[in-house]
Amino acid sequence: MDRQEFLNLSDDERFNFLNSEVAAGKSFSQIQNDLGINKEELARIGFYYVGNKFMCKPMKGYRTTQRSGNEKQGE
Repeated sequence: MDRQEFLNLSDDERFNFLNSEVAAGKSFSQIQNDLGINKEELARIGFYYVGNKFMCKPMKGYRTTQRSGNEKQGE
């Protein structure tokens, strides 16, 4: 899978893909290289790597263009 294909996935699909790559024995560095995405970019879209698995941030960062769902009504 390339970078654009990964970015076109939903959050759940991204999460499942990342953890399936870890389960297949790939290291964090290999996954980054395969996708052409770095640690900061993963964090920006809501994912971080801890203890040999990927986790989702409960609330996405300010630098993302996707709505988190926590916005006030009328915005």
